Amino acid sequence: METCVICGGEQDSRHFKDYNICTTCADILEDVMGEYFIRTIWKREPKAHKAYLQYLDHTIKYISDYKKLTERSESHTKQVSSRVQDALESNAAPLKQKYFTHMQMVLKWLETAPHFYHYYFKDYYVCPNCGSSIFEKYVRTDVGEWMVVSCSECDTVIKKYYSPQL
Repeated sequence: METCVICGGEQDSRHFKDYNICTTCADILEDVMGEYFIRTIWKREPKAHKAYLQYLDHTIKYISDYKKLTERSESHTKQVSSRVQDALESNAAPLKQKYFTHMQMVLKWLETAPHFYHYYFKDYYVCPNCGSSIFEKYVRTDVGEWMVVSCSECDTVIKKYYSPQL
């Protein structure tokens, strides 16, 4: 069995084809990437024509949607690291302490492996069902501490992320 490149634990299953990452670290990576995904695409759902015009205005300086997804990865990692440190210092519940402690390992690894953002997002900037750009056609739904991103064109769930309040 392989060892996790992030925490050194046993890799119980393969979550990312090109990376040896255990389930715990993969789950936390999904959470970190989910927040980044939403912050990068939009802070709110697109609204028809007006939103599309704003979308064009905001993205014209980017070569592609893919580049936009990966451009601010370093600053995102630093921002989340700071919030995680604050959460740890606030003496959160024991389960959340464990989660945030493990998240620190994931964030430190992301700082040394920024290429993972490119790898991770290569399949998530279009809907896997209808091919619509997630920059133009998505809906975000918050369900408890979970955030669900779906295609507004065909209702396909693109990703689900655990999003605890930091």
